[in-house]
Amino acid sequence: MSEYMRSKIVDVLSTLAGDRIDVYVSDTEKTVYIECRTERSLDFKFKWLNDDHFTGYFIDNTGTESQAVISIWNDKEAYEFARAYKTLVELRASRQAPR
Repeated sequence: MSEYMRSKIVDVLSTLAGDRIDVYVSDTEKTVYIECRTERSLDFKFKWLNDDHFTGYFIDNTGTESQAVISIWNDKEAYEFARAYKTLVELRASRQAPR
């Protein structure tokens, strides 16, 4: 997989940054951290592996990394992950009841 595809995937994941979500990209480590600024949230760390895909891990509130739980091979899959992640943040526990 090319550097171009890695860059496209990072660009898509970076679109999550906003109201309650922070995205940190390290080009030197080839990682992307996605953190939600709420008490109950899903934080992820993505690592670029074998120069062909990102592998994602849950990060708990102590910073402990899970086993690999997701792989992203192209920008289409990155869009799918971003959409799903936004939905999880919107439906998180301890949110205000919808009106």
